[in-house]
Amino acid sequence: MSDEKAARHLVDASRRHGISAIASAIKLLVDANRSRKLAVTEGVTLESEADAYRVQDSVYSRLWAGTRPVAWKVGGPNDEIEPTAAPIPPEHVLRSPATVASSSLHMLRVEAEVAFRLARDLPPRSKAYKDKEVAAAVGEAVVTIEICDSRLADWKTANGLWKLADFQTNAALIVGSGTKDWQKIDFTKQEAEFAIGTRVSRAKGAHPFGNPARLLPWLVAHCAKRGMGLHAGDVVTTGAWTGLEVALPGDDVVARFAGIGEAKLKIT
Repeated sequence: MSDEKAARHLVDASRRHGISAIASAIKLLVDANRSRKLAVTEGVTLESEADAYRVQDSVYSRLWAGTRPVAWKVGGPNDEIEPTAAPIPPEHVLRSPATVASSSLHMLRVEAEVAFRLARDLPPRSKAYKDKEVAAAVGEAVVTIEICDSRLADWKTANGLWKLADFQTNAALIVGSGTKDWQKIDFTKQEAEFAIGTRVSRAKGAHPFGNPARLLPWLVAHCAKRGMGLHAGDVVTTGAWTGLEVALPGDDVVARFAGIGEAKLKIT
């Protein structure tokens, strides 16, 4: 076999492996969501964020066919690394105060977050939106509690690509009260309090992006690449202020952000 043919054979084999891995990942996550049995992903490798998003998009379309996301999870460890995002379906968005059964969850973790609710549509278009245009579409900042869960059997050691494919471990979003004067907030000095049972975590100016609204233009562009827009009423939550926290059955969970609002959750 010539070197050229050998190289072509290797490329073709790699492509077949990639397609096979993506198809396997989609099936594993769809089955896990439907059966509530954790997916065993050993031997299935996602090679890139593009792979993870292909899996994420396909799993969403199969689980919630014909239903668009009404919320999004977006964030990242710092502003030097490209953010990641995951869609949240209508059935996973709950109004505060909310009650959730611990028996429905494998990994019971919660986060206190600031989210933004849109007042105007941002349909996909070829020309990128300016930051000011995106900001003008925001109606209010609201407090949210994200419930995190995993459909992965190895969720403690799973790599970031699998977590991204698994909707960034989102299980539900509880949306609380907020403020329309969000542009007056100095998020670098924003105070947050997160009570979980008898434990209380506090933070000040703790968001990794400083101002979490900086994530919105990136998300708009991310959705546009998929032919999707954001709609008035959609909620975009932007990451934890006090970290990923453990919750227990029976806990009352309250997230409070001074000058913004609060969200409440009861875990039964």
